[in-house]
Amino acid sequence: MLSTFIDYKTIVNDLPKTLSRTASQGSSKREIQYFQDHIGQVKTVDDFVNNNRLYAFAMKAFGLEDMTYAKGFMKKVLQGDPDINGRVLVDRLQDSRYRDFAAAFSFKAFGEDPNADISSIDPETQALIDAYVGTKKTIQEQKSAYDTKTINDIDYFWKIQQYIKSSDDIVADSKLEDIVRTAVGLPPAASDDDAYTRARQIETKVDAAAFADPEQFRHLVDSFTAGRQEGRKAIVDPYYRPAGTYADSDAEIGRLTQYFQAKMSTVYAAKDIAADPVLAGFVLSTLKVSAGAAAKSIDALASLIDSKLKVTSLRDPKTLSQFIDRFKMTRSEARATVVDAYVRQTLETDSGNENEGVRLALYFRRKAGTINSAYGFLADPALAQVIQTTLGLPPETAKSNIESQARLIERKIDISSLKDPEKLDQFIKRFTLMWDTKNNPATSSALTFLSAADSSLDTDMLVKLQSIRLGGR
Repeated sequence: MLSTFIDYKTIVNDLPKTLSRTASQGSSKREIQYFQDHIGQVKTVDDFVNNNRLYAFAMKAFGLEDMTYAKGFMKKVLQGDPDINGRVLVDRLQDSRYRDFAAAFSFKAFGEDPNADISSIDPETQALIDAYVGTKKTIQEQKSAYDTKTINDIDYFWKIQQYIKSSDDIVADSKLEDIVRTAVGLPPAASDDDAYTRARQIETKVDAAAFADPEQFRHLVDSFTAGRQEGRKAIVDPYYRPAGTYADSDAEIGRLTQYFQAKMSTVYAAKDIAADPVLAGFVLSTLKVSAGAAAKSIDALASLIDSKLKVTSLRDPKTLSQFIDRFKMTRSEARATVVDAYVRQTLETDSGNENEGVRLALYFRRKAGTINSAYGFLADPALAQVIQTTLGLPPETAKSNIESQARLIERKIDISSLKDPEKLDQFIKRFTLMWDTKNNPATSSALTFLSAADSSLDTDMLVKLQSIRLGGR
């Protein structure tokens, strides 16, 4: 057996090639293909955990193989339902693997439930809610009312046609102006626009002479009707995903893109997007902005969106279609990320079958830069083992309370330094030397002797010396 560090360096020196070779192996290739072919068909959390092959693939990708049996627990992690105190299980788990898993496979509720009861513990607020609910229409009633207004507006449009001679006549009638703006695709007039400005805006889209031409006027009516039909989808039919429904199923991606496409006909500014959590989530994920941005106020979120996207450009059908394609691409990339994680995990597992120290070194290299505190290392058994081995901590240390262990680690390691690739590499060299000293004495005796004789001797030199020792005799 070569030293752990040599085995480790052989892998990482050409990691892309090694990963590609792992992905092309028969068993890995079959499981990857199955995942790609079937993950989009998952609709509910039960579909997911009861498909043992898909579920096992996902659990392995995130290093959670040892928890595959705990389906009930993992369903709670995935659904993100708060307990009676409003706490979400995954947020209370120190191990980041669970948070990464829940982020990759989201089954949380999203959007506003149109059938949810609204209540408040404050009597005055509850009285207002009761008054509102008493006047609130069902979805079917809202659709009926919307359609009735469309019919009435079309009827009004035909009746007033003969009286319109100029754009000034249009803006003199607020109801007619709204109809014409919908027909020609103009946004609602700004509150500070005067009649002259509004008339000129309409002139850029339609000549008032169209009212006197039967064919042109019929085209205006048809355009208004089409605009109302699109608006009906956006205003009346909300997007809501109940808990337990898979966010990235092909069906949900289709529903979400349809909602976004319809809703954008009513959007004229970034604030309109920021005020709708569904639209904001769609835009932020497409722009690859961190989910933390969603916690901003509506005004702050609108400013962020404005800085990254010209919202009015999405009123152009071609630009809107391209933006939706970008969103779909992010979903494809998310699935590819899971596949990459599976291949990486497979490589680490296979390496561990030969030498557990190599598996730990590879895993530490992948995860260390994402950890920001000693508690993060202690929450992950594999990371904790690397830390304890490298520092030469006795086994009884792990039995002390978590606060004492964290303080000890923080005294001995500058955790932020592990984000530096060179310092991380040096740390892993130390780990592999300590690992072989403890677990593979036959391959590390020369290294142990030399390092004891001169602790300043460069680790690369130690590795070279051992390589000569192993290969030369």
